[in-house]
Amino acid sequence: MRLIRILLLLILPVFIFSACILKPSAPAKPSPTPEPKTIELKPEEKPYLSLIPSADGHWLKLKIDNISNFITQIEYELIYRAVDNQSEIEKGLGDTVKEIQGNRVERDLLMGTSSCTNGCKYKYDTGITGGNLSLTFITPNSEPLSYETPFILKTGTELKKDKILALSEENFTINLSNPGSDYFLLLKNYGYPKNPTISSVYSVFSSGSGLGKVISIKPEGFTKENLNLLIGDYLLSL
Repeated sequence: MRLIRILLLLILPVFIFSACILKPSAPAKPSPTPEPKTIELKPEEKPYLSLIPSADGHWLKLKIDNISNFITQIEYELIYRAVDNQSEIEKGLGDTVKEIQGNRVERDLLMGTSSCTNGCKYKYDTGITGGNLSLTFITPNSEPLSYETPFILKTGTELKKDKILALSEENFTINLSNPGSDYFLLLKNYGYPKNPTISSVYSVFSSGSGLGKVISIKPEGFTKENLNLLIGDYLLSL
């Protein structure tokens, strides 16, 4: 009997210790992944866009000014209409700006192809009439901000004949006279940080002086500072 008591005293702690070891711990609850915030830019925070044609019309210089500090990368895509073998085709290009110095970005966009193995050789697309510019502004802690605008590209010779520069997708038309011999490009701009009371802005850029007289602007309500220049910003106030 004494021997049985001794054995129980030896074996019982082992069972108790084993039970303590084998007892499963409650799984840790996974912490919820925070959803990216959706932000909206104030009027004075919206970038101002420039898309400037070169003298030969084969290049566009993309400039993005007034970039907010919280924007860390910018993706851009240019889709344009060209003519190949008398048929209209869509072509495109794009890239990501991974480093932003200050609050401005500039890129030269070739509407064609290049080969720079032994000196650069270019093949330019022809018959370009316009297209679309798409931008995605990436921030670390919020949803990306996207903007897309159509653009139209015309020569001064075409404008002398047509007497209008228009974005049909936007129902925006400039009636004009006496344009210069430049290339002219019209787009709907993202913002006009100079004046936060502006609700809508269209911008005309050219490869030269941008001469041309503005006769009228449709829809009504848009104003322009100098009507003796075709280039510039066409503004609609709140």
